[in-house]
Amino acid sequence: MKPHEEMERHKKLRSIEANRTDNIYELTRMRIVRVVREYEGDVEWAAEKLGCSRSTVRRYMNFVPFEHLMRDPSLESRFDWRSMTDIKWEKLLRKHPCFISRLPKKRFPCLGIVDILIAQPQLAPHFDLSELNRLELEFAWSKLLSRRPEFADQCDFSVVTARAAAYLLEAQPQFFDRIPLETLWAYHWTELFERQPQLEQKMLEKPHSEWPFNFWVHALQFHPELESEFDGWDKIEDQDIPDFKRTQPEMYARHWPERKARDEGAE
Repeated sequence: MKPHEEMERHKKLRSIEANRTDNIYELTRMRIVRVVREYEGDVEWAAEKLGCSRSTVRRYMNFVPFEHLMRDPSLESRFDWRSMTDIKWEKLLRKHPCFISRLPKKRFPCLGIVDILIAQPQLAPHFDLSELNRLELEFAWSKLLSRRPEFADQCDFSVVTARAAAYLLEAQPQFFDRIPLETLWAYHWTELFERQPQLEQKMLEKPHSEWPFNFWVHALQFHPELESEFDGWDKIEDQDIPDFKRTQPEMYARHWPERKARDEGAE
């Protein structure tokens, strides 16, 4: 799963959860509006049907939907702020950062912070970015720094690993020396160098003793002259071996003769 797909999946899950648990006020408003319309605007009959006071019906009828507030922020006094969810806050602050003063003092979802700061980086002082320095949120920093590299000083790069690290380097190669390169898989290196070929040259210029194992796996496929210097053939993952069959068939035959024989038998 690609990083942006992973982020979108988490956002959808957060949206479902927010709408399930946090929208009681919005659901109440929608129900009152529906009943008032059923009674053709008769507040008294609607209040009786709903089992609430007429003043409650009038108050909710005066509230505007969230979509109206998004279009016209001057309607803030007619919006029921109790109906806000994390997803709504994210949408609102991305478009109208002036409402940051209304954001409740609570822990805000980390993935929501990323999307807000991409759109409105000046809001950073209102959030605790250290919350992003958790390994399970590696794609959060990757996404944020890809668009807003100015936040790099607040990032613990040790949590930006594997595909998230490659994704970040594709967009911002200046972070190459801050990424834990040993976490990249062979195919991460290959994909990265397709977009940032100068980084491959930078790696090749390093002493071979500093090369991560999976960089060796990549390098052998594109620089066969390195074959005699490598002694970790038995440690190469099964998922990487078919790549040698495609890129270096003679090398594949030398180091995996049994596989080669099975391939020929299957043909």
